[in-house]
Amino acid sequence: MSKIVAFPGRPSLPAAKPIPREEFERLAELALDIVDRIVAILDEGDGDPDREDGGDAEPSLGAPENHHES
Repeated sequence: MSKIVAFPGRPSLPAAKPIPREEFERLAELALDIVDRIVAILDEGDGDPDREDGGDAEPSLGAPENHHES
């Protein structure tokens, strides 16, 4: 009744050659610096979250007051 369609497998990738620990640490630091820059750019675009218009009027995610009284 149903037909099974097999998808082709992924081609195998060649194994990566090992790199020296110093090179790995340098690349890891570079990646972290890039992430820090991206987060800083996104934070600049958002502005100050404490200065939202009507920020206090947003509903709380918690239970409303007197939720246990029914």
